[in-house]
Amino acid sequence: MKLIEREQLRRAWGTVRGTVFSADRIRQALTRNLGLKFLSLLIAFGLWSFVNFGERDTEQSLKVPLELRDIPAHLMITSPRIDFVDLRVTGPRTLLGRIDKGRLTISLDLGGVRPGPATFRVGAEALNLPRGVKVLRLNPSQVTLELERVGHKSVPVHLRLVGKPAPELQVADTKVSPETVQVSGPASDVEEVHAVNTEAIDISKATVGTIERELPLDALGDYISCSADRIAVQVHIDEVSVTRELKHVPIELHNAAAGFRLVPDAVRLTLRGPKRLLNSLEPAADMVTVDAPADDGDEHLLKPNVELPAGIELVTIDPAEVKLVAPAAPKRKGRR
Repeated sequence: MKLIEREQLRRAWGTVRGTVFSADRIRQALTRNLGLKFLSLLIAFGLWSFVNFGERDTEQSLKVPLELRDIPAHLMITSPRIDFVDLRVTGPRTLLGRIDKGRLTISLDLGGVRPGPATFRVGAEALNLPRGVKVLRLNPSQVTLELERVGHKSVPVHLRLVGKPAPELQVADTKVSPETVQVSGPASDVEEVHAVNTEAIDISKATVGTIERELPLDALGDYISCSADRIAVQVHIDEVSVTRELKHVPIELHNAAAGFRLVPDAVRLTLRGPKRLLNSLEPAADMVTVDAPADDGDEHLLKPNVELPAGIELVTIDPAEVKLVAPAAPKRKGRR
């Protein structure tokens, strides 16, 4: 290269270095629009991260509901049920984020099964997973179910009472509605059910009157159900009833002419009622009465009327009939 050309090249380089690579120009280029440059750097880093990390494969665990379909109406499952399957998948993070967990289900078709054990393979073929997502593991991979025929039976409902009322009180009557329920479940278990008990009622603090409740039925087992969930019950609490005999209770004669009398003139009564009332009962003058008939016959057999306080009932009266006797006619004197 000629000397003149070298000199021209040196001068040109000096001019470029002085203008382009000067410290002032470099400092201006770096500090001008600094915020915009920083924002551009963040965007570039975000795009780089999205491309590199978003497409990198990762793993994820999911719980997928297990749905049993088309169970024959005459059969029921008597083994513990599996409601969920543990699913392990792998794929790009962006694809895993697109999985709709609310719509993932695995179905088992039980149509045509027979009583006894039945084993089903659990597959992921029906899962609606994005393309590029792979299934690593399904747990369990198969399910064994025990099926039994459904049995039905009508059994009586028993009211269960606990405790005892006060000594002067007693359970006079109980009612349940409905009186029978139908139990359904595995035929072998239903056959062993002979009655269904209600939840217990504590009567230790009961008073005279009627207790009315709606009670649930006691559970019969995990697989047995009843046609009614609640039972209407009534418990009637009354005073203890006793029997008492009253002897020689006088009979009061009404509407009889002078001289008429009763034979016998007293009866024996057997009464039943609350102990408190019977113990305090004393024969009254008008407790037993007889109404004389209007005709003037000499003798009549009449049934006594008995008036008792409320709550006391007549069991027997002895005798059941008494005789109304007319006065004796005066004797005539003979002729002299």
